[in-house]
Amino acid sequence: MESNARAYGTIKDTFLGQAWLIVDPFLQAAVYYFIFAVVLGFSRGHSNFVGYLVVGIISFTLLSKNLDSAASVMGAGRDLVRTFHFPKFSLVAAYTLRTYIDFLPTLVAMLFFVILMPPHSYPTLNWLYIPLIYLLVAPFCVGMASIVATLTTLIPDIRFIIGLISRFWFYASGIFWTIEQFAGQPTLQDVMLLNPGWVYLNLLRDVIVYNNTPALDQFIYLGICSLGMFAIGFFVMWRNEEKMSKAMSR
Repeated sequence: MESNARAYGTIKDTFLGQAWLIVDPFLQAAVYYFIFAVVLGFSRGHSNFVGYLVVGIISFTLLSKNLDSAASVMGAGRDLVRTFHFPKFSLVAAYTLRTYIDFLPTLVAMLFFVILMPPHSYPTLNWLYIPLIYLLVAPFCVGMASIVATLTTLIPDIRFIIGLISRFWFYASGIFWTIEQFAGQPTLQDVMLLNPGWVYLNLLRDVIVYNNTPALDQFIYLGICSLGMFAIGFFVMWRNEEKMSKAMSR
């Protein structure tokens, strides 16, 4: 399968090879921990800031990779599209599957990390929700990547602002802060609760870090957002199939 064959393509020429899939996000977490916990003191009053931070940073990579790299999906499959006639949506779906394959070893390492690192988060029955949460956000990733791939194929200049959007979403999704820190700003809290990225991370932290049963309303909301984004992404790409083919043939 194309997804499996290219799953580790981005790191095949490095000395550490596949180990970078695990090492890189933990190095990022270490840097952010130093800045936000040691320097800025965000960890004060937090029962397990290390686990909170690591789960947030590592899990958000599934979203950010599908947003940041979707702009290159059509370019990478240009020769395939020129040779065979098939729905371009399948390229995006295969790419999302590839990001999930890439993510599996990092997920395992993350779970071992929160178990071994004080104050420790041990496996419970709530951990059975973990694969469901990651699968629930998969249609969101496919839809989001479809929109980005379509827009950047038709308007290449857009790829230069995708990174800014991704970075803003990263900081707005509660990677370093909790929603309780904005208790005095209820309107801002309401806006944060509408962010699918925050809801996704909050569900994961509830079951992994805090051993809480995830809130049903957040599950439902994330599911609606995920299916909605999938439908929008499919529609946008389907309506622009012909325009994309012309743009890719230049």
